[in-house]
Amino acid sequence: MINASGIGTYIKNLVPLVIEDFKQIKFFIMGKKTDLSPLGLLEKPNVEHIEFNAPIYTIKEQVLFPRLIPKETSLFWAPHYNFPVLFRGNLLVSIMDIGHLALRQINHEPSKRLYANFMFNQIKKRAIATIYISKFSKNEFNKYVGIPKSKQVITLLGINKDWFNISIEDQLYEKPYILSVGNLKPHKNLGVLIKAFGRLRTKIPHNLVIVGKKEGFITGDNTLVEIANKFMDRIIFTGEVSHRDLKQYFKQADIFAFPSIYEGFGFPPLESMVAGTPVVASNAASIPEVCGDAVLYFDPFNIHDIAEKILNLITDVSLKDKLIKRGKNHVKKYTWDKTAFQTSNIIKNLLERN
Repeated sequence: MINASGIGTYIKNLVPLVIEDFKQIKFFIMGKKTDLSPLGLLEKPNVEHIEFNAPIYTIKEQVLFPRLIPKETSLFWAPHYNFPVLFRGNLLVSIMDIGHLALRQINHEPSKRLYANFMFNQIKKRAIATIYISKFSKNEFNKYVGIPKSKQVITLLGINKDWFNISIEDQLYEKPYILSVGNLKPHKNLGVLIKAFGRLRTKIPHNLVIVGKKEGFITGDNTLVEIANKFMDRIIFTGEVSHRDLKQYFKQADIFAFPSIYEGFGFPPLESMVAGTPVVASNAASIPEVCGDAVLYFDPFNIHDIAEKILNLITDVSLKDKLIKRGKNHVKKYTWDKTAFQTSNIIKNLLERN
C-alpha cells in the first residue's frame, strides 16, 4: 500500500520519522526493496529489510507473514488492517477507515466485506492498541466492529512540507476553473458534482477540471452520459498527473470542490488550503472534523445545494478571501512531525509495558 494515494502518504511520511525517534531499537521493514529504497531507511544501521512482495489481501500474504516475521519481534506495527493473522505477538494497527463495512449501499462485493469484517474483528480482539486518523474513523470502528478492550488513540495526519510556498509556473488553462480530485470509487461522489456543474454552467465562465481518469467514469449512469454529451468541452479530465503538476492545479484553481461522502481523513481540502485556494466541500464523514470552519459546506446528496454553494463561493469575493485566510491558519496544525511525535509515544509506551 506504500504507493496508494492515502495510506501510501501516511507510510512514506510517518515511518521514517518514527524510526528516527528510536535509534537504539532494531526495526525490521517488510516490503519490496524497490518501493522502500526511496525512503532512505534501508541504509540505517538499526533497520533490516525483509523482502515481501505478496499481493495485499491474499492467502499468500497471510502464509508468508509468519515465515518471515523475526521471532524476536517485540511489536508488530501494521499501518493497514491486513495484519498477519497468524502472528501471536504484540500487535499495533493503524485504521484509516471502515469503508468496506460502512458503505454497504455502494460496496456490492460480499467477499471484500467478509474479509474486512473478519480482519477488523480480529483486530478488536487481538491488537494491544489501535491508531485512528480521525475521531470519525474511531467512532466508525466502534459502531460497526465494536469497542476494543485495548487502547484507542487518534493521531491526525500532516501535510507534506513541499505544499507550502508553491510558486505559480506556466498557466495550465486560460479560462478560470473549478478543481476536483478523485477516482472512480462511488463514495467520491464526482457524478453528483458533474450534475451540479451542469446546472450552473451557464452562470459562470469556469470549466470543471477533474484530476483523475475519464475512462469508465460515466458507465451505468445515463444522466451523466446526457450531460457529458452536452458540454464535455467544459469538463476536463486530466488523467493521472505528477506531484508537481498536482500542486499547480491546486494553486491555479479558482476554487476546489470536494464532494466525497466518506473519508477517514481527506488530504485534498487541506492541500487546497495550503495552496491558497478556497474550498467548498461535503459536510459528511470526517470532513467537518478535519476542515473546521475553513471551508464552505454543502449537502453531498443535494445537487441544488452543491450548485448553490459553488456559485456563492465563486461570486462572493469577501467569502473567498475569508476562507483563504482561515485555511492558511487552519492547516498549520497538521504536521507530520506532530503525527510522528504522537505515534512514537504510543510505541514507546507499548514497548515499556511489554
